[in-house]
Amino acid sequence: MFHLQTSGTPRELGKAHGRRLKAKICQLLDHYRHGFRDGTGGWRKGLDPESRRAFSLKRSEMIAHIYPEACEEIDGIATGSGLPYEDIWELNLIYELTDHHPACSLYGFQDFNGHSLLGKSDDLEAVELGSNVLTCSEPKGVLKSLNMHFAGTIWTTCAVNEAGLAYGMTGLRAQHQNPKGIPTLFLLHLLVSRCETAVEVEHLCSEYQISTNGVSLLIGDATGDLMVLEKHTTGQATRRPGPRGAALWQTNHCCDANLREDEDRNSPTHQNSLDREANIVNLDGLVPRTLKGLMDLYRTHDAPGGLCQHGAGGLHTDTAIIMDPTEREMWVTEGYPCETEFVKRSISVR
Repeated sequence: MFHLQTSGTPRELGKAHGRRLKAKICQLLDHYRHGFRDGTGGWRKGLDPESRRAFSLKRSEMIAHIYPEACEEIDGIATGSGLPYEDIWELNLIYELTDHHPACSLYGFQDFNGHSLLGKSDDLEAVELGSNVLTCSEPKGVLKSLNMHFAGTIWTTCAVNEAGLAYGMTGLRAQHQNPKGIPTLFLLHLLVSRCETAVEVEHLCSEYQISTNGVSLLIGDATGDLMVLEKHTTGQATRRPGPRGAALWQTNHCCDANLREDEDRNSPTHQNSLDREANIVNLDGLVPRTLKGLMDLYRTHDAPGGLCQHGAGGLHTDTAIIMDPTEREMWVTEGYPCETEFVKRSISVR
């Protein structure tokens, strides 16, 4: 895992990122481009260099009208790394160019005092391990945050900001794409800089369409509010826990019946997702509503469906994260949570 401290304009944030992570960015580009090959020495249809370049530039122009700060930060990553602008866009759009899919497990609860704690794992392919970037970011004019990105991208997969908003994400599959939407993980980057409460996240998400697949967010704030928000190409839905002490969770399939109609259930991780959900259901009543109880859940290996994954379905747990929005704290492992300690990180209030 990389650690960064950044501040300034979106372009300045991107430059610091690019300078620090050039070697890792190049490694990831090489890895993903291998998947563009057809197995005979050529490129798969529509994935040759010129097609990818044209697609990336067209998408960047479209997104610039909706979310210009994203384009500025990606430009900064390109400048800082010395890599072509379209290469950095290609990496940021990898979920639109391939069938890659973020696979993670979310679980959180309000303790019996009404205090929210949120957990997330980040499950990757073996070759992607070590690509997460934990950043303390002070963007100019918006909320400061402690957040996690993937090297070379503006994806924000989990965050705690100075207002006491926290969230973690996991991916959902869809059968259709929406060319008018923004990339799913770009939307998450927007949330951490603009929102202070779970309700604000719900409202802001409703203003945007997403382009491909979907995302589920476990969201908490300093008031103790807690929700799961499922955002799909066809709409969004929310759910909240019952009485204090009740938990919420999500793996990699839709829970809302309406969104499930457009879900792609042929994903290679679909059964893995069902197994993890079943395991969480079995363990839920045994999880103490404490920080330690949440940490221990993410160390489980119950087969099938362990939350600490060591290759099941091709997935490895690169990190587990526990977020405490009231205290503006994030507890993070650097590697499999069964083998490494959770280390506390915090964000100060300006």
